[in-house]
Amino acid sequence: MKMVLPKHLTDIEAIELIHGPPTRTLSYENFRPYQDWMKDKIIELPALLLGAEMGLGKTGATLKAMVDLMEMGEVKNALIIAPLRVAEETWPEEIAKWDFSRHLRYRVVTGNAKERYAALKYGPAEVTIVNRENLLWLYQTLGIRRWQFDMIVYDEASRLKSGRKRSKPKERADGTMPPKRLTELGVIQRARHKTKRFVELSGTPSPNGLIDLWGPIYALDKGARLGTSMTKYKQRWFRENPCTRRMEPFEHSEGEIMSKISDIFFSLREEDYLDLPPLIPRDHYVTLPKKAMKQYRELEEEMALDVVNRAGEPEMIEAVNNGVLTGKLLQLANGSLYLGDKYDEETDRKLPKESVKVHDEKLKVLESIMEEAMGQPVLVAYSFKFDKEAILKKFPYCRVFGDSPNDMRDWNAGKIRMLLTHPASAGHGLNFQFGSNIAVWYGLTFSLELYRQFIKRLHRSGQAHDHVILHRIIARGTADETILPALTARGSTQDRISDAVRIRLKEIA
Repeated sequence: MKMVLPKHLTDIEAIELIHGPPTRTLSYENFRPYQDWMKDKIIELPALLLGAEMGLGKTGATLKAMVDLMEMGEVKNALIIAPLRVAEETWPEEIAKWDFSRHLRYRVVTGNAKERYAALKYGPAEVTIVNRENLLWLYQTLGIRRWQFDMIVYDEASRLKSGRKRSKPKERADGTMPPKRLTELGVIQRARHKTKRFVELSGTPSPNGLIDLWGPIYALDKGARLGTSMTKYKQRWFRENPCTRRMEPFEHSEGEIMSKISDIFFSLREEDYLDLPPLIPRDHYVTLPKKAMKQYRELEEEMALDVVNRAGEPEMIEAVNNGVLTGKLLQLANGSLYLGDKYDEETDRKLPKESVKVHDEKLKVLESIMEEAMGQPVLVAYSFKFDKEAILKKFPYCRVFGDSPNDMRDWNAGKIRMLLTHPASAGHGLNFQFGSNIAVWYGLTFSLELYRQFIKRLHRSGQAHDHVILHRIIARGTADETILPALTARGSTQDRISDAVRIRLKEIA
């Protein structure tokens, strides 16, 4: 039986004994010119946001800058904050991949409390890697006096977009409210006076436009450029749309905001540096059965629908607002509907969500895609838990990403015929490009960040095929058809923001 790698094991020889050596060890000589530029910029500036698109090698560039700063005596202890999978897999693999970083002692502070404490106690380490969800725990465990990190790398800075320094707690069962908790931005705010250097990395730094920039920039400069609070930021550069209730920038806002932050925010676009294979979208439109379409229209018009649950009892599904309604319509377009919340009579605990099946049209399309692939591995993104259950039942050979610690290795080795993943769990910094060139959106998302990040798991540097195929399954006449135009509009805004601080090859050369 294969051994499981402890999260606090940092000895390179032990890692290679268990998992084998990396397929290829790289050196600084393998750096591309723009990676060298990123490395130099991190060394030059004590705080910056590096908005480099996926696949441009910002992780390696950051590691080299970190190593150089340690050799200069500028940095002794570095903290890397990243999404869970990126913390557990991408950063350790990157450290082992480069010959200039393989000597670093690091610890991965994830998992349950016992694993996290074990990682912290595992001797000295120059680098500590923690997932975002455990940052507050780390801060509370160490305390500000033991907070010895003089460099922080925050991977995927768009997570700071809310600008909240404290989270709004949920009401307790007895009706009382617990005290507010520090958010990631709140922890960073308190730790910044002890941290000399702060680096933010992101492939999509502002997925929803200018409104997303305040949090990441505040973490860098403590409000010097865009104001000391999100409220002041909104008051100066935004107005509320009376119809949608959304904050929209004034005509002058974009230019003013970008000019204020252009000295610490840099954008690198892959089209300027990489010769990637073409991305070929293939849209598969399905027509819902007449009964399912009738149910869809009734739910859309009445915001309610009568169904029969699995026990054969009548039940009504209701949408309390337009946001909930959109979610319900997307569920129905995919093939099922979640019923209302149910609770255990004895414990008053919420029971797992129950769903009712409406149709299986998207499953039929996925089946044809798998037949066309003729055994080639296919990466599939799903939206709802009932999607996952239906796909697993239809395709028993399918594996769900995250169920095994060896998923990524097996995928990139071509051992998995279908890998099923939720885009939120495999959207940042994971390298799937070595395993296949075929991706499928079973149900699209309104999130531009998740949409682009999922596509870039395959369409990135290292993809050996001469093209990448992106299948999108869309239910005709449903909310599915509104997603692509919305993503296109948000993408245009994101691109304009990136273009304002874009670094091109000629500027680096």
